Amino acid sequence: MKTIKFILISAFMFFALPMVMAQSTEVPSDIISALNNGDAGKLSAYLNTNVELVIGNKNDVFSKQQASGIIADFFRTNKVSSFQVLHKGNKEAASFAIGELKTSGGAYRVYVLTRKSGNQTVIQQLRIELSND
Repeated sequence: MKTIKFILISAFMFFALPMVMAQSTEVPSDIISALNNGDAGKLSAYLNTNVELVIGNKNDVFSKQQASGIIADFFRTNKVSSFQVLHKGNKEAASFAIGELKTSGGAYRVYVLTRKSGNQTVIQQLRIELSND
């Protein structure tokens, strides 16, 4: 009986635990909260050194400082009323969230891609595009 328990526990540790741990990588709730509140400062704290950013006519890889300014400008001219996550997922050290951002300037589709860098999660890509709905 002890042998069967040992085999079952070993199988769980070897097969199931890595899958559970891989699934725990999600876009941090602070990023979702920052989008919901239109908080450019909180969002900028998660930006990678260089980030792919698509907001309005800005579409390029920007430094953290440049991207922070663009995000701040966007939130300054588009007062956020809500952000709702529509879909999220992850694979290995990367995670993403897709959602709808409602602002004074209209509805936007948001895509945020994060990855683990050491023990920190950073935003690799952020897209805020006018919604077609």
